[in-house]
This record gives sequence, C-alpha cells and structure tokens, in this order.
Amino acid sequence: MSMSSNEDSGKLGVILVLIMAIVMTIVVFNGITPQDEKTESQDIYIPPYSASEYIDYIYDGDTFKTVEGDVIRLLGVNTEEKGMEHADAAKQKLEMLLNNGEIRLERDEVDKDRYGRLLRHVWSGDVFVNVELVRGGYAHVYIIEPNVKYSAELWTAQDEAVANQQVLWEPSPYDVELMEIQPVQGTDIEGLNLEKIVFRNNDQETLDISGWNVKDESVHIFRFNDMSVPAGGTVELKSGLGTDTTTEVYWQLDSSIWNNAGDVCFLRDENGLLVDSWRYTLEGDIYVFTDYVP
Repeated sequence: MSMSSNEDSGKLGVILVLIMAIVMTIVVFNGITPQDEKTESQDIYIPPYSASEYIDYIYDGDTFKTVEGDVIRLLGVNTEEKGMEHADAAKQKLEMLLNNGEIRLERDEVDKDRYGRLLRHVWSGDVFVNVELVRGGYAHVYIIEPNVKYSAELWTAQDEAVANQQVLWEPSPYDVELMEIQPVQGTDIEGLNLEKIVFRNNDQETLDISGWNVKDESVHIFRFNDMSVPAGGTVELKSGLGTDTTTEVYWQLDSSIWNNAGDVCFLRDENGLLVDSWRYTLEGDIYVFTDYVP
C-alpha cells in the first residue's frame, strides 16, 4: 500500500513537471516572460475611470482638478470668471461634459501655464470637451501660440455658436455699436490714454449703461457705474489714468489691456447679453477687424 502511494506521487510529480515545461515553452515561444507581459500591459492599459472617480473638483468652466492633484486648464478656450453672468452655466456644462465617459488628456506644445496648471485638450468618452464648450456658447476661443493644434475645430465651433446665438452670443436688445478699438502702439506702457475703445448709442433715447461691462479676450473686465449716454452719443473707455467725464471714462490702469498683436473686445449689458463684439488681428502693419454681432 505504501509503495503504491509512492508510485502515484511520483507519477503526479512527473505530470506536474511536464505541464510546467509546456507552459514555459509556450511563453518562451511567444517571446515574453510573465514579468514582460505585466510590464507591456501597464504601458498600454488605460484605467476605465469614470469622470466622478477621476475628477476631484471643478473650479469653473475651463479648469478642474484630478484625484491625482493635477490642475487641468482646458486649451484654446476661455469661460467667464466666477461672479460673472454666465460663469455658473459654464461650470455646470463642464461638469456634464466630463461625465460622458473615460477622461483622456492630450498636451500640445507647452505643458504648463505660469500658474503650474497642465494645459490640455480633454476628451470625455468620444466628446471633445474643449470644442463642445465653445460650440454650446459657454466658452469663446482663446488660443495662445504655440498651442494651436485644434484651432480650426475651435473656430468652426465658435462660428456655429455665434450663428445660433448661444449663451455668450445671445444678443442684447440695445442699439449700441463699437466704433473703434485702438491698441497702444510701440511699448505697452506708454501713452495708455491713447489706448481706447469707442462705442455709440444709436437709439433715439438716452441710454443708462450702469452695470454694463467691457472685457478683453483674457480676464480683464471694466464695469460702468452710474453712467448714461445720450441718443447718438459716444463713450470712450481709455486704459490709463484720468478723471471721468460724461463722454470719457478711464480704466485707471498702469499697463496695457488691448494686445498689439490681436485681441477680442466684448461689450455686454447689465444682464450679460452681448451688445457688440470685435475681434482684431495684426496682419503686417494693418489691423483687421471682425464684427461678432449675432
């Protein structure tokens, strides 16, 4: 009985050795070891995080933080800052877009901004978040070279938003138009009161513009306090220092607002509706203006 048991154990041992030999032969034949297979898998595997697992906090319509602690600034777009009329809507839209599926991040030429935020194109499932924010009118195009990879897609999306009068592009009922944008020529710290925008009241009645605001392509914003414009009257908003009059208002700045190379001016009423908007670019030594009135 003891001998039979030993024989059975020996046969079992031989079988196990043969099985292990076959397995190792298959692994070697395929050119990888078990450790190699694990390493290769780690290189190509993308964890199927849902947005709720991957996203830790949404700051506003164009910035969020991941659970790893990275702050992500969406490339090519700009939404209104906290406290502005459309800021909450943009934040809610970003949150909704990030819940479409697995989050994927793509860098462009520059990895981080001056605040240490990662500059990224963002996909949620099959949705290109940056483009959809613009297409829905929650963000406007804000491209800073050399991060220009998806410029064409972003501008096309903005054209759609403008045509459809979406959110940021919803028109104001007031008959007021921008007449002039004058960036500072030469150095941006000289002649700040030569830098100005001019707009005109085309209505037949005096217009109260208290609570209206002017904003550039970035984050600079000026709000008008207790001011009226007569029918046919104009207002000049100058960037430098000075004393306000009935026709001239001063931003009281010590540096330039309107970029010499190109910028966007948004004029909005007290409800955040778009009164008028101009984009300008410098082509050679000539400024080319595009009117963005819906």
